[in-house]
Amino acid sequence: MRTKYILSIDQGTTSSRIVVLDEKSHLVELVSHEFDQIYQDDAVLQDAEMIYQGVVGLLNKVIEKYKKENIAAIGITNQRETTVCFRKNGTPITHAISWQSKHTKEICDTWKSLGYEPLIKKITGLQLNPYFSASKMRYFLDMERVKPYLINKDALFGTMDTYLLYRLTAGKSFYTDMSNASRTMLYDIHQLEYSEKLLDLFDIPLEMLPEVKPNQFLFGHYQGIPITAMIGDQQSALFGHLAFQKGSMKITYGTGAFILMNTGNKAFISNKGLISTIAFSYNNEITYAIEGSIFVAGASVKWLRDQLEIIKSSAESEGLALKSQKRMYFVPAFVGLGAPYWDTDVRGAMFGITQDVNKCDIAKATLDAIAFQVKDVVDVMITETEIPLEEVHIDGGVSDNGYLMQYQSDLLRCPLIKPKDTEMTALGVGFLAGLGTLYPSVDYIRGQQSIFKTYQPKMKYKDAINDYEGWKKAVLSAQTYK
Repeated sequence: MRTKYILSIDQGTTSSRIVVLDEKSHLVELVSHEFDQIYQDDAVLQDAEMIYQGVVGLLNKVIEKYKKENIAAIGITNQRETTVCFRKNGTPITHAISWQSKHTKEICDTWKSLGYEPLIKKITGLQLNPYFSASKMRYFLDMERVKPYLINKDALFGTMDTYLLYRLTAGKSFYTDMSNASRTMLYDIHQLEYSEKLLDLFDIPLEMLPEVKPNQFLFGHYQGIPITAMIGDQQSALFGHLAFQKGSMKITYGTGAFILMNTGNKAFISNKGLISTIAFSYNNEITYAIEGSIFVAGASVKWLRDQLEIIKSSAESEGLALKSQKRMYFVPAFVGLGAPYWDTDVRGAMFGITQDVNKCDIAKATLDAIAFQVKDVVDVMITETEIPLEEVHIDGGVSDNGYLMQYQSDLLRCPLIKPKDTEMTALGVGFLAGLGTLYPSVDYIRGQQSIFKTYQPKMKYKDAINDYEGWKKAVLSAQTYK
């Protein structure tokens, strides 16, 4: 009897991966392709054609190895908000605008001055911020390079899920899913449709936008293999942890860090800088989440490696941090601060530097900053939702850093649970794609998963609070100097 497989396409911020899951929902292989960001002043751009070619190259190799007749389904998960403007033949018209880019801030500032912010929050659950897709789309529409294609009605918009799907299906499928749509700042998360009011305010043509579908849907085929699931990366990680209970929380430590709490079947509108989003549509039910996004997490460790050159690999940061005996603070606001501050003007700063500071201290301060930013968000979630924090599920490449995870547990005062397979972004969409095609039930998948490690608080409560109070002073100081 032949073994069957599920393929997950995990298209991320700095790399694209294909993950192979077997009949027991276990990860059996991961292949990846890295690509560079394009930095132009405040703009962070990506070569969408290069990304597609990287994905399809990996996909073809994996299909050749495992044989398409043995592959039950494909799922697509993606970096959210990154937006592509492309022709109907699939060719990108210009570079994609990354979710990290802040160069559409002027557009957002204009919309704020016109009083759009409360309406956007009410309809979409989002902050008015260049992070989300709408201002990127407006920027494309204003570009001279794009205008000829607009006149000929030969231009389409999509986040990376839509763009990859369109290319993989040779233009037959122009869809997105509810989780990605809820990040565009155009989608009414209550009525589950694009908001005509916002489309009119932003002057964005509806016909340029993909049709919105549930996360489980027959989105199309590639080489005869059905594509049965699409979901944004952070929502995919929440699903991967099987966090279906109200109050369940996960933290994904990647280029950025993303904290999602399941809020059940109703959108919880935050008044303190968090955002509401559709988590997933599964089994004919909509699940919502409250989210805090940290712009710079693993990216700051990469900065230690590539810019400061004080480490040769990200893993080295753990050993250096454990050697440090100093307390200093680093606010890694390379592109501003995300939730709950939403301050796009603040920039990075270090505090507490003395003559004897060394690379160990800088590495520790960098890792500590990730933990502090996560605590900023989690504290707001607990306060606003009034749901006590019992445990947190963790994943992402930076979750391999034992020093950081222990310090995170110390700050949050709760257990951190790390699964054996930490590629939760890829696993989540794989589970979605497999349910109904290969996996009989969620309970079946749950029974196949195992815990790798649990981190428990060890630091004294008083010491953890003192550390955190120093962080808040550092952030305030960085915000004061702009």
